[in-house]
Amino acid sequence: MTIASITRQELEDSWRLRLEETQVRYREATEQYRKLLQAQPDGRPLKPDGALALARHAESQALADYMRVLRMFTELTVNDKMPEARSVAGSNDV
Repeated sequence: MTIASITRQELEDSWRLRLEETQVRYREATEQYRKLLQAQPDGRPLKPDGALALARHAESQALADYMRVLRMFTELTVNDKMPEARSVAGSNDV
């Protein structure tokens, strides 16, 4: 399906779904990070490749993905700016 054959409503619905999916992933990553952080004994140095560091990285990546999709969705719905073809094509990889 090309962008020309997609209706405006279908495009908005597609981006809304992506937004919801990335928000769920961000919330899950945050929850996992917080659980590991609470279990971390005070005063122990973080291992750069440890579970807590990896969870923090996953949370940061999930937040970046969510913010990217939110920005695209906002541009589409508020500013009436169509997403770039590259963003549309790559957005399934969110």
